[in-house]
Amino acid sequence: MLRGIVFGVLLFISGGVFAAAPTCSSTPTPYCQYTGKVQKIYINSSGGILLYFDTRLDKAVAESVGFTPTNTSAAHYLVSTNPDFAKMFYSTALAAQASKRNVTIQMRGTSSGYLKFDRIWLAE
Repeated sequence: MLRGIVFGVLLFISGGVFAAAPTCSSTPTPYCQYTGKVQKIYINSSGGILLYFDTRLDKAVAESVGFTPTNTSAAHYLVSTNPDFAKMFYSTALAAQASKRNVTIQMRGTSSGYLKFDRIWLAE
C-alpha cells in the first residue's frame, strides 16, 4: 500500500516536470507552438540555432497542418536569415533558461529538418 502511495506521489510530481508536447493549428495560418522550459539551446559555427523541447512533438500533429519535420525534438533557426532576430531570440531563450521561466515559441515551416521558429514570448 505504502509503495503504491509513494509511486502515485512520484508520478504526480514528475508529471509537472515536463511541458506539454508542442501543438499545431491550421487557423488562421498554419503554425505549431511550444510552451515550456528551454531544455537546452544550441548554436553552431554554421549559424544554426536549436531550441530543444521538454516533450517531443508528435510528427503526425505537424503533418496535419502541412509541415514535414524529420526531427521533432527541437526547433531550428538559421542565423543568416535575420541576424538581429537570431541574437534577440537566443538571448531571450538563455534568459528563460537561466531563470527557469517558461517560453512560448511559434514555428512556421521547416528548416534543416526541424520546425522553424519565428517568434518567442518569455513568461513572467
